[in-house]
Amino acid sequence: MTADPNSDKLIVRYLLGELPEEQQIEIEDRAFQDKEYLAAITTVENDLIDEYVREELSETERRKFEARFLVSAERRKRVEFAKALAKVTAKEAVPKRAEVTPAASSWRDSLEAFIRGLNPVGKFAFAAIVLLMLLGGAWLVTETLRLRSQNERQAAQRQQEAERRPSEEVTAQVSPEKQQPERSGEASPQPGETPDGTHPARQPVIASLTLLPGVSRGGGEKPKLVLPENAQLVRLQIGIDPEEPYNSFTAELRTAAGHQIWTRGNLPARERRGGRAVPLTLPANLLKPGEYELKLSGVADGGRTEDVGFYYFDVKQGQN
Repeated sequence: MTADPNSDKLIVRYLLGELPEEQQIEIEDRAFQDKEYLAAITTVENDLIDEYVREELSETERRKFEARFLVSAERRKRVEFAKALAKVTAKEAVPKRAEVTPAASSWRDSLEAFIRGLNPVGKFAFAAIVLLMLLGGAWLVTETLRLRSQNERQAAQRQQEAERRPSEEVTAQVSPEKQQPERSGEASPQPGETPDGTHPARQPVIASLTLLPGVSRGGGEKPKLVLPENAQLVRLQIGIDPEEPYNSFTAELRTAAGHQIWTRGNLPARERRGGRAVPLTLPANLLKPGEYELKLSGVADGGRTEDVGFYYFDVKQGQN
C-alpha cells in the first residue's frame, strides 16, 4: 500500500468503498490484528456519521455513504441515534451558549454545552450510550473481517473437493480390471482369451455426444445422450465459435433444477472438422435420466472467466 494506512483520509476512502480490493483487504487484515488500529477506524467512522448528519459531505460522498452505511441495520441505528442527538443538543445547548457569546456555536460546542448541563445521572447515561456506539462500530468491523475470512476458507475447501473428487472417480473407473483365468492341461483358449491364455485389459465403455451452440432450453429439439447401463465414461464435444479468443475454458454441468454435479477447468479447445470444440470427459454414474444444462466459460487474461455459452441436452437410459 503506497499511502499511509494511518491516514484519516485513507480510512474514510475505505469506509466509503473507494479503495481497490487489495487495499481494502490490507486495511481489514491490519484491523483484525491491531486493536488500536481498529479503534482508529471506529473513531473515523463516528466522525463520518457526524458529518453526514450535519450535511457536511459532498454529494458524491453522501451517495457513497448511504450506499454502504444505510444497508446495515446496525449502522442505520447509529445514524438515527446521531440524528436524534443532534436535534437534542441543538435545542438544549444553543441557548446556553448564547448567554456567553453572541457568536453562532458549532455542533461540537453545542454538544459540550449539552453535556455540561446534564446532571450526574444524565452524564452517566450519555457516556454509556457513547460506549455502546463505539463497541458497536468495533464489533461491526470485526464481524466483517471474520465473515470474509470464513467465506474465503470455505470457498477454498469447496474448490479443493471439487477438483479432487472427479479425479478420484475417473481414476477408479478407468483402471482396467485384472483377471487371472484358470487353465488346466492343454485346453484351447476360451473366447476373448489371448493365445497365452490371459485375458486382455477390459476397455471402458464410453458414451459420446456432440453439443452445438445456439440451442435454447425451451426451443427446438435438444440433443439426446443415450447412456448404456454398463457405460463408465461420458465424452462431450462442446462446439464453440471458431473466433473465440480464449485458450482455456471452464465447464460447469447442472441439472434442470440448477444443482451442480460437475465442474472442470483448464480445458483446451481442439480443432476438429467443421470448427473448434472443447472436449470434456466425466463419469457416467453422475448422469441420471433427465435434462441437463452445461455452462462454458472462457478464461481471460488475469484468470477472469467470461461466459461463452449455455448448452442443453437430455439423458436417456439405454440397453447394453
